[in-house]
Amino acid sequence: MTDNKKYRIQLEGQYRAIEEHLQKLEKEREKPIENQDLGLIAHWEKTVANCHNQIAKLERRLKK
Repeated sequence: MTDNKKYRIQLEGQYRAIEEHLQKLEKEREKPIENQDLGLIAHWEKTVANCHNQIAKLERRLKK
């Protein structure tokens, strides 16, 4: 498997992970404020930010 193909597969995984975590965030934020798990929300926000960073790295590698 070529490097570009590996990067494209990894990109697809990162996009799926972002989608899943954004759905989880939306579901948690729909709850009343007193029932929201702020620790989970913070965790998912960090995970989404990390996914965005990974996507940027992978896209730079694909352009080489």
